[in-house]
Amino acid sequence: MQNSLDVTTDPFWQAEQIDRLLGFEVLKKVCTADPDPVPPSLLADKIGLNKGFSHAMILSISQKLETLDR
Repeated sequence: MQNSLDVTTDPFWQAEQIDRLLGFEVLKKVCTADPDPVPPSLLADKIGLNKGFSHAMILSISQKLETLDR
């Protein structure tokens, strides 16, 4: 039975948690001075999304940057 008060089903809450987890992964890389990239599949696993998320995010960022250049 689905609880209507279950915060984990709220898309806004999910987006906040994804941002928080991504921020934590960046913080770990900076604090440990680790220059190695995180493979997209590992990053997706750590934040609980599909492995195509990283590619979609990079594509979205590049498209937004292209519109700013115009």
